[in-house]
Amino acid sequence: MSPMATLHYSSFYICSALLCVSCLCYTLIQGRVARRQNQLYILLLLNMLFCALSNIVVAFFEGKFGTEAHLIADTARFMSIVFHASLTPMFGYYVLLVCGNAWQLSYRGLALYALPFIFTELIILMNPLTNWVYYYDGTFQYCRSWGVYAIYLVAFFYMLVGLGNLFRYWKAVTSAKRNALVFFITLVAIGVFVQITWQDIQIELFTDALAGLGLMLSIEDEDDRIDMATGAYNRRALSFDLKNFITTEQTFQVIGVRITDMASVHRVMGSSASDAFLRSVADYLRTLLPPYCIYYANPSTYIILIRGDDENQAAEIASEILDRFDEKWNGGKVDSLLHAAVTRGSSPKNFPTREDVLFMADSPIPVKEKKKVLAGRDLSYLLRRLEVERALHRGLEERTFEVYYQPVYEMPSLRMTSAEALLRLHDRVLGNVPPTEFIPAAEQAGIIEALGDFVLEEACTFIADGTPDELGLSSIGVNLSVLQCIQPGFAKRMKEIVARYGVDPAKINFEITESVAANDYNALDAVIRDLKEGGFTFAMDDYGTGYSNMQSIFSLDFDLVKIDKGILWSAEKNSIGRAILDNSVRMIREMHRKILVEGVETEDQLNLLSKLAVDYLQGFYFSKPVPKDEFVALARSQHESSHTMMIQEAAP
Repeated sequence: MSPMATLHYSSFYICSALLCVSCLCYTLIQGRVARRQNQLYILLLLNMLFCALSNIVVAFFEGKFGTEAHLIADTARFMSIVFHASLTPMFGYYVLLVCGNAWQLSYRGLALYALPFIFTELIILMNPLTNWVYYYDGTFQYCRSWGVYAIYLVAFFYMLVGLGNLFRYWKAVTSAKRNALVFFITLVAIGVFVQITWQDIQIELFTDALAGLGLMLSIEDEDDRIDMATGAYNRRALSFDLKNFITTEQTFQVIGVRITDMASVHRVMGSSASDAFLRSVADYLRTLLPPYCIYYANPSTYIILIRGDDENQAAEIASEILDRFDEKWNGGKVDSLLHAAVTRGSSPKNFPTREDVLFMADSPIPVKEKKKVLAGRDLSYLLRRLEVERALHRGLEERTFEVYYQPVYEMPSLRMTSAEALLRLHDRVLGNVPPTEFIPAAEQAGIIEALGDFVLEEACTFIADGTPDELGLSSIGVNLSVLQCIQPGFAKRMKEIVARYGVDPAKINFEITESVAANDYNALDAVIRDLKEGGFTFAMDDYGTGYSNMQSIFSLDFDLVKIDKGILWSAEKNSIGRAILDNSVRMIREMHRKILVEGVETEDQLNLLSKLAVDYLQGFYFSKPVPKDEFVALARSQHESSHTMMIQEAAP
């Protein structure tokens, strides 16, 4: 065979070799070698590369005169067939790994899977004695035997196994990966079919190499799954992998690592330092486990997934992680301690669904539980939180929310002058759920806007029926969540709701907590200005409970400041508390804001406040929050008593 003929005959093999080398280099440069799937992909590339090089050797020496040339060509062909016969079994197993069900195969299952492959390898290895696969005729021309067709039949079997498992676990794989696998299995099948039908068209190995390139680009390339800041897998990858694990019914361990003070680190040290701390934590976790086990679930939480049912191993790792937080972490220019809460559970025992794991990643950790690894019964707070979230959805569907009203009294007359609308949840499963539970859960679940609209509409309905005017009430207070305020179109929606009921905006007093006002100052400033221009009034709620910048808070255009009950109760106990109360009242008064003190519960507290320049009082001393009918009865009784007293005082 002439050099040009040799080059022409081996051109597909040369292209196949170049493709394999390119894919190998790119894969190794990217460092994608940790997972079993990655390792098998590399073996597939090496196999195809060896086969391509072997066939190039065959093309070069075949047809040359001399025993040595024939021996070299025959050996190369033999080795190529030995390795090429393993490609489809390897590819089929690769599909199982991508689908996720390869982990479920027992040793017996693996043995059964390998039986057809073992059969083909045996007949190939016996070929020098039997000529079952191929032989050479009298002119040293290569001829196929029945064994070749048996090998191809086995190859089709493994492709069908791969397709069958792909369709069986269709939902366990992303649509992009599904489409890629179907396409490249089809491409390989076309190459095999062409090679069987037309022996002289040497494209089978080339289609295999093309499939390898496609797998690298569509499946092995994980740039979209990696969080660039930490190098860990991102939340999208976590969601997809959880779906895969649960769909394929795998047992796995879950460890959550929540850095509880990351928000304060970010605020005090800046984003570069917080990013450095997060990378430092991720680097440490990678010393304990392979990188594919570690996910960055949200801005302060890592989730670790460990296949298998070894809870003891997971417990040891979780404990080691918690102990590591007793030491400082590197934040770039500064080292500092971080505080963490570590949770541990298993699926399906503790986390039967993907949503359960993500819920654990996002749910706040009880403060009292931050000093130990939370596992088993310690995870009951998650169950409670999940039940509360379900109760919220039931409440919206079944309309089991109710608005209570708590009266506000002016000083010094102690006349009821307004009320605060407070949401309550009466659930048929959980009973009465306190707002301290369902409000944070509503914010997390993304339904706080619906609840806020419900309260405002109930307050507008109450005002529109004329009862508050009849009772001499100037306004109704409606609490706002910061998550409501920062939503696009919030102010416009508030105006539309009030206008729909024909209510004067001045009769709605929106209340925002101090800490919230500080955290989202710019957004809230714009919202407050917009709504105040529309006639609404605003109150800062729970003054004294946050850590806000005083100048920022009071530069917001509040009409009223509500002093938290904690300040009043401290003033009753000691001189320091009294000084804080006195100075708070004086400062607020100098800024020309009205003052309301919450939490008045005793006669002594009332007497204490009567000596201060406060405008309004609210608390259990006067009334707890009560349903609307009870509130109306209370307000009417007090209004009639006040009216009677005025008549008596006016009588000669």
